[in-house]
Amino acid sequence: MAMKKLRTGIIGQGRSGCDIHAHLLELLPNKFTIAAVADPLEDRRKEAEERFGCTSFTDFREMVSSTKLDLVVNASPSYLHVPITAELLDGGYNVLCEKPLARRAAEV
Repeated sequence: MAMKKLRTGIIGQGRSGCDIHAHLLELLPNKFTIAAVADPLEDRRKEAEERFGCTSFTDFREMVSSTKLDLVVNASPSYLHVPITAELLDGGYNVLCEKPLARRAAEV
């Protein structure tokens, strides 16, 4: 039985979100499709739309509420990892969070 491609959303299109995570997902086209990205910078959103053929958003909340996703990659700035990841997990999303998840164990 063939595994369905996981519709993936990526939060952040900086070095980690674009050059690491998106690049890896592109190498696995039978397993993943980049369905959406969220980034506050317009040039990054436009580049992602052209490169991946995806939808882009300025805010991750709008991305997850507007797009059916199987996986969300959290490549936001490090200080936002815990609150964004917790919000997504509480919302029932599968999340891969860029490291570090937190500065201290107590934050997790």
